[in-house]
Amino acid sequence: MWSALALTTLLPLAIAINVPQTYINTAIARTIELGGLTTQITTQYNIKPLDNSPGEYHLALAGENDFEPAWWEVSLGGKKLEGRLLDESPPTVAIQLGKTKKDEVITLSLTQVLAHTSTPLPAEIEQRDSQYLVWNTNSTYVDSWYPTDVERVKIRAPHPSILSYSSVPETYTRDNTITKSGGTLTLGPFHSLPPTLGTSQNKIAEQKPFSVHYETKDPVIGIRNLQRSAEVSHWGANLNIQDYIELVNEGPKLKGHFSRLAHQQSKFHASVPAQILTGFTLKLPPTAHSPYYYDYIGNVSTSHFRQGSTPATVQKNKKVRTSPRIVEGTLELKPRYPILGGWNYSFTVGYDIPLGDVLKTDNEKNRKVLAVPFLTGLKDVVVDNAELKVILPEGASDVQVYTPFAVDSIEHSIHKTYLDTTGRYAITLKKTQSTENHAQNVYVTYHYPLSAQLQKPLTIASLVGSLFLLGMGLRRVNYSIEKK
Repeated sequence: MWSALALTTLLPLAIAINVPQTYINTAIARTIELGGLTTQITTQYNIKPLDNSPGEYHLALAGENDFEPAWWEVSLGGKKLEGRLLDESPPTVAIQLGKTKKDEVITLSLTQVLAHTSTPLPAEIEQRDSQYLVWNTNSTYVDSWYPTDVERVKIRAPHPSILSYSSVPETYTRDNTITKSGGTLTLGPFHSLPPTLGTSQNKIAEQKPFSVHYETKDPVIGIRNLQRSAEVSHWGANLNIQDYIELVNEGPKLKGHFSRLAHQQSKFHASVPAQILTGFTLKLPPTAHSPYYYDYIGNVSTSHFRQGSTPATVQKNKKVRTSPRIVEGTLELKPRYPILGGWNYSFTVGYDIPLGDVLKTDNEKNRKVLAVPFLTGLKDVVVDNAELKVILPEGASDVQVYTPFAVDSIEHSIHKTYLDTTGRYAITLKKTQSTENHAQNVYVTYHYPLSAQLQKPLTIASLVGSLFLLGMGLRRVNYSIEKK
C-alpha cells in the first residue's frame, strides 16, 4: 500500500540520477483540484516500453524546485502498487511494471496531495469582503524522466471566479495554450515534450512558474498541533480517544475590528462571509459514544452528536432481515466564538469506543491486535504537527507497532496514572504535514498474559486490605494523655 512518506527528510543531491531512456510517455493527462490548504492532483500516464526488458519505470513525485507531496499513491489498473523510493533529488519512485513487451501501452495513475500551496491575496480584508487565494507552482509541464508525445493539464478552481492566471510558453503548443471554461483552465495540449528531468547530456524541457488567482467560498482552516491520546482499558472493555486541537484560520486576516452587529446581521440573512468559521463536523466510528467537548473556559454546549450504526438484524412486519448498512457517527462542533482570518481556537474533544470493535486476539501467537485511528480527517485541512499516544494496559509486553505510512518518530515510554504500580506501556508517534488521507488505522500488537490482567485487581485488593489493617491497628492505639 502506497501512503504518504516523510519526503522532506530527503537530502537533495547535486547530481541527478541517470535514468535509462527505455520508456516513452505516449500521453499524460493531469487534473489539479485547487482548494484551501490542500491541492489534489491526479495524473494518468500512458507508458510504452521501447524494448522487451525495459526495467523499472522512474516516476517523479515533484520537480527540482517544486512542492513535495504530503501524501501520494500509485496504482495500475485500479490496484495499488509498491515501489522503491530513491534517496535522490528530485524525489522519485522506481516502479516495477511486471512483464511488459515492446510497444505495449500501460496506464499508470498517480494521486498526490500537496499542502500549503495556496496563500491569501490580498492578505488582509474587511469582515464582509470575499476572500481570494493565489496558487503557485514552479512547473508548467508534468515533470518526467522520459519524453512525452502529448500532454494536457487541467486546473479546476473551487469557484468560477478566477481573477488572473499566468501565461504558458508556446514552445510545444500547436493551437491554444490556455483555454478557460468556467472555473477550469486547460493548459495545452503540448506536443513532443523532451524530459523535464535528467542529466546534462539529455535535452531538458525548460519549466516556467505558473499561478492562478481564484476565489474560494469556504474558510481556510488549518491545525497547528493535534495531540491524540488513545487509552486502552481491558477491565472496562473500552478505548478512550481524546484530541487536543490547536485550530487556526489560515485565510486573509481581518482588517480592522470585528463587528458583532454585522456578524449577527449576516447570520440573519444567511450570508455569513466565506472567511468566517462558525462550525464544522467530525466523523466518528459507528460505535462511538459518550462524546465530550470543552476548551480553556470549560464545557462547550454548542455541539450535536448523532450516533452511528453497524449491521444489525431488525424485525419488520414479523419478518427478520439483516441491514448491511454502516453509518458513521457525526459530531457537529460550534466554537465558542466565530473564527476569522488569523484567529485561533484551542479545544479538547473525546469519545469512547467499545474495545471489542478495535481489539482482536491472535490465538496462534497469543497476542492482542489493537487498531487505533491516527487522526480524524477533515476535508481540505492540513495538520502541521500530529501526535498519537497509545496507552496500553499495565502489564502489556513485547509491543510492536505497524503504521500504514511513514512517520517521523516512534517513542516508547512508561505512563503512570492512578492505582498503577509498574506503569503502563505507551507508544508515541509523531508526523508533520498530515491530511485527511492519513486518517488510517495504526496497528499495535502486544502480549497480555493472565497475570497481567490480575495485576490491577490484586493491587486494589492489597490497597483495601492495607487500609483495613491500618484501621485495625489504629483502633488499638491509646490516644489518651493520662493512664486509666
